[in-house]
Amino acid sequence: MPRRLALALAPLLLCWAGPTAHAQSQSSSVAVPSRAALSRLGLERQWVTAAPVSGSEKVLRISRGKDYLFVQTNQGMIHAYEAETGRPLWSTSIGEQSARALAVAQNSYAVFATSANILTALDRNTGRIIWRQGLGTTPTTGTTADEDHVVVGLDTGMLRCFDLKEEEGDGPARLRATPKLAWSLGTGGRVLTRPLFGDRIVCFGSTDGRVYVHMKNEAIPLYRISTGGPIGAEFASHGTRSLLIPSADDTLYSVDVLTAKMQWTFPSAAPISQGPIVAQDEIFVINDAGLLSLLDPKSGEPRWTSHTDRAKFLGVSPSKVYLLSEDNDLLVVARDSGKVVLDPSATFQRAGLDLREFTLSFPERFDDRLFLATPSGVLICLREVGATSPQLLYDPNAKPFGFVPPEGIKELENPFEAPPADPNAEPTDPNAPADPNAEPAEPPQN
Repeated sequence: MPRRLALALAPLLLCWAGPTAHAQSQSSSVAVPSRAALSRLGLERQWVTAAPVSGSEKVLRISRGKDYLFVQTNQGMIHAYEAETGRPLWSTSIGEQSARALAVAQNSYAVFATSANILTALDRNTGRIIWRQGLGTTPTTGTTADEDHVVVGLDTGMLRCFDLKEEEGDGPARLRATPKLAWSLGTGGRVLTRPLFGDRIVCFGSTDGRVYVHMKNEAIPLYRISTGGPIGAEFASHGTRSLLIPSADDTLYSVDVLTAKMQWTFPSAAPISQGPIVAQDEIFVINDAGLLSLLDPKSGEPRWTSHTDRAKFLGVSPSKVYLLSEDNDLLVVARDSGKVVLDPSATFQRAGLDLREFTLSFPERFDDRLFLATPSGVLICLREVGATSPQLLYDPNAKPFGFVPPEGIKELENPFEAPPADPNAEPTDPNAPADPNAEPAEPPQN
């Protein structure tokens, strides 16, 4: 059966099979979580479908752009789905067989993915290949893109940035037929942290324990931030200025990205490999020992800390935090208190929710949807019961991270520092007698 036909028929076949649908793979029959088991946990299916894999082909990774879900296989295939509906959009081959896949990025007109040592740009609407760019070595991070640039980390310790557009006199910039190398910057280790774009800057980390902040469109390094260990897999940001840095030195750092000043540090008591999740005005961080904490974004002080089964992030809803245990069982924590609402035994044994074959997932950073997949190609999106509209984890109208206001950069107040004394204030003597002419204080009102 042709791939495009299989892609189109897969969701129809699954829907026809009903609530206990099974997706046939080349190695086993995978049971889709039943509606009854999900409802016991306050969840329901948003959608379920199957990627068109065949023979020895396996799904290696799922990742998300703003509105697309991407599925990558060991045969060099990439499949794009509409994230909210599961509607299949297109499928394209971007390379030869590979045992590894890295996260995909998208902007308003293109999708950027790597396979082996090739960076490929695809038309966002059709999947048609726009260009292919040799990297000369193996990439080690997922791609990060905006309207004008795409960056990728390499196993040589370099970060490489490409220009996607070129100026044409007084008219609008034109999309390049092939990308132009804007700059490369080397680090003292391997670049394993997916780069984070700000308004005019890019931030990336290295196993040398440093974070590098660089201008996007020019070969101008701005500054470096040193930690005591390799930087975690992904950064996060809060507001326009707070860069959140997970480190293997057991610490989460918050840095004012516009001034390079340290705002606060959170000692987590174990290495932090996973990037934090920022949901509105709350920061969730989990260390490698499974300690999950909710942090105050201004001070870094924990509002609560909860013990989990060395879990990994899955997503955050308005009232709950969802994680997966080491055995890939669902674990649910109350967002307001940190209390474990449902532990793995409650979800797997008592509720009957078996996600153990759904070994592919990612921390959802856009909204409250939960995405999982099996290597055999079964894809599922879950939501809380009744949550028909996605709840965004960010303000879509907020200024972008790294935004410099028209009045310029002002230093933010440090919550751990006392305000400076007024140099023009008169010194006071604590032993001086009270002023006899002072008006008496008014008594408290009952």
